[in-house]
Amino acid sequence: MISTLNEALEFIANYVPPKSPDGRIAYPILEDGLSYAEIKQKIKDLPFDLPTEVYELYQWSDGGFLGNLPYPGRSDRGDYAKIDKFISLDRAVRLAKDWGNGSFPLFEYEDGDICFTVGSQVKQKAAPIFCRHKSSASEQPKYDSLTTMMIKLVEGIQAETSRR
Repeated sequence: MISTLNEALEFIANYVPPKSPDGRIAYPILEDGLSYAEIKQKIKDLPFDLPTEVYELYQWSDGGFLGNLPYPGRSDRGDYAKIDKFISLDRAVRLAKDWGNGSFPLFEYEDGDICFTVGSQVKQKAAPIFCRHKSSASEQPKYDSLTTMMIKLVEGIQAETSRR
């Protein structure tokens, strides 16, 4: 049973094919992760710090496309998490600066939905995840942490692959 963020991320990585030596792109795709120092450098101009879970996420990968993972069908999707696009740190920082409200985007979806966390002046471990359509506001987090979201994503993949 998967219980930590790193375990969930490694499970997801096992579904991502290695980069092709001839340059062809195979989906899903993950970019290489960043070092802690690289992350600190890229976010240095933000007026807040990010939760530890977000550092762990970007050390694992600096964005990618995960829309082709074996997710459950639409009828079961409400019980599980799904990610279409994992936003690169550079783009996430630009969006966070544009928004100017302490929110930090992590994932976006083809239908316009976006999932984000919030920064803080005080270092936090857990990154609560809010998901909403770009045109609406969300007051309550959909997931209490990034770990919870990733475990829900893994559970969905496991449920779907066990049906096949």
